[in-house]
Amino acid sequence: MELTDEQFQANFKGFLIVDCVVRSPDFFYFSLIQDYTSDPAWNGKDHPDEEAMRKRVVVYARQQSDNLRWGHVEITPGGGNFNAGNAVLPKEQFVGVDADGQVYVLGSGTGGLEKQITDASAGGVLRGGVNRCRMISGYAYIAGGGRSVGYREDSNKWISLTDGLPFEYHRDWETAGFRDFDGFDSNDIYCVGGKGDVWHFNGRKWAQIHFPSNINLYSISCAGDGFVYISGYGGTTFKGRGDKWKQLFKQELTLPFRQMVWYKKRLWCTSDYGTWTIENDRLLPAQIDADIARCAGHVATDGNILLLAGHSGAAYLEDGKWKKIF
Repeated sequence: MELTDEQFQANFKGFLIVDCVVRSPDFFYFSLIQDYTSDPAWNGKDHPDEEAMRKRVVVYARQQSDNLRWGHVEITPGGGNFNAGNAVLPKEQFVGVDADGQVYVLGSGTGGLEKQITDASAGGVLRGGVNRCRMISGYAYIAGGGRSVGYREDSNKWISLTDGLPFEYHRDWETAGFRDFDGFDSNDIYCVGGKGDVWHFNGRKWAQIHFPSNINLYSISCAGDGFVYISGYGGTTFKGRGDKWKQLFKQELTLPFRQMVWYKKRLWCTSDYGTWTIENDRLLPAQIDADIARCAGHVATDGNILLLAGHSGAAYLEDGKWKKIF
């Protein structure tokens, strides 16, 4: 393992992994939230307010010496989990954004909280809570409820892309809104959520996709084979692009895929219940050892490394070999 007991106690003990990202082959980041069920004072019944729970970002710097390889920063309690993202523009950094739009950046010699992303009502990005942070064309993008979309152009500067995306709270809140998004580049972005609510951005304007299902949608990947994969309730997954889609399989799983990424000519999909791959339009359980399989929950890649992390541990795949972190 690449994490000693002492390093685990200092960085992960009493917390749960809620997201992860590979910034580069040298830097992995884990977003954590306090595990209140591990507190001896917990009465087994009450569920504390998520906003009051402690949050951390744990950094794994692979090339550092053993005593400097692991570290973490504690973040002021705020609006729930930090969605883990990264950027290479304007600097190479970790970019984490919580549900309320609180932003934490780390890397390239700087780190700390930035200004909170403002609501659309005040001329900002957010119409609802942030659900996902991803890098597209080098910049950190976010998407969330109310069909919120935007990107971080510079420190403390977020650009809204919601113009042209209709949303009426009282009419649309049960059927619309974005849980996930991805893009081949900044002029070819897909956003999904709600009940079959799929939109495409060509860099100038948005167009609603005529999607062949109204199931709840949870995850998406703009894959290396040139197709878009969209998955929803029960793991039901579609493949296509534009207005041409085909269903690959239907409601085979207990939980939907939380995240999907393209890595080494196949799609990797995960939830708290396991990890799967899609190759040649077939869904198969990932061919990984039991110790690695326990790390299911979240998945990330920079193209060279595949990182898998969840409540039971973390591991990464590099050059065809899995390495267990803890």
